[in-house]
Amino acid sequence: NLGIGRATALAFANGGCRSLALLDKNLSGAQETQRQVMDAIKKNDSNYEKAKIHTYEVDVTSDTSVASAFKSVKETFGRLDYSVQCAGIALFTGPSSKTSLEHFELTNSILYRGLWLCSRAALEIMDSQELDSKAYPSAMIPEYRAQCGSIINLSSGLALLAQHNSPIYSAAKAAVLGLTRADAVDYCSKRIRVNAVLPGLVDTPMINSNPEVHEVLKGTVKTTNPMARFATADELADAIVFLASNKASYITGASICVDGGTTARA
Repeated sequence: NLGIGRATALAFANGGCRSLALLDKNLSGAQETQRQVMDAIKKNDSNYEKAKIHTYEVDVTSDTSVASAFKSVKETFGRLDYSVQCAGIALFTGPSSKTSLEHFELTNSILYRGLWLCSRAALEIMDSQELDSKAYPSAMIPEYRAQCGSIINLSSGLALLAQHNSPIYSAAKAAVLGLTRADAVDYCSKRIRVNAVLPGLVDTPMINSNPEVHEVLKGTVKTTNPMARFATADELADAIVFLASNKASYITGASICVDGGTTARA
C-alpha cells in the first residue's frame, strides 16, 4: 500500500469507485491509504459518507489468512468486481549460487504463490456472481462489455529481461505471466478477464528505502530506459484501472509493459 497499491486505490477512487477493500500485511499502512482515499473522495463527492473503504490485515504467504480476508471482503461488499495483486519484496538476492533456499522460498511465497492465493480467492468469488451490467443497471454497461470480474496481476519487466543479481525475482515474475495467460483462458467463458501489468523501474518506497540501491537504479534508468526516468506509481495505477474497467473489455491474457520503452528496445 505504500507504492503502487496506494496509488491504485487512489486512482480507483478518483475514477468514481466508492467501494474499496484494502488488503495489506501492514495494517497501519492500509489505514493510511484508507485516510488518503477518503480525503480524495471528499474533494469530489458531496455524498462521500456513503463510501465504503475497508481495510483488512492479510499475510499473502498464508493460505488461511488470504482465505479469511477474501471471505470478509465478500461478506462486506457482496461481490468483487476487480482484484489487483501487487504485494512486493526487494528484488536483489545475488546470483543463484549465492542465494539461500530461505530467500528463494520467501520471494516465491510472496511474488508467485502469494499472488496465486489471492488471485484464486478472487476468482472463486467472481465465478459465482452475476454480470456487472445486471448488478449495476444504472451504469448502462453494454452487454458485450459486461463482465463478472477483472483480475490484474503485477508482474515485472524482469519477467522478460535479465538483470544481474535477481534470478529468483525474475523467475517468480515470469511465472506470474504463465499463470495470467492460463487463468485468462480458463475463465474467459465465465466473463472474467485476467491480465498482467509489467512495470519497469518505479519510484516507490521499496526502491527509495536503500540509498545505495537507488543510486544504482538511477544509473540503470539513464542507460537502459528510452525515457531516461523512473515511472511514477500513479502512471502504473492508471494502466491498472484501465485494464480493470469495461473499457478494456476485449483485453484478456495480455502482458502490458509500462516501462518507458525499456523492453521495446531490448
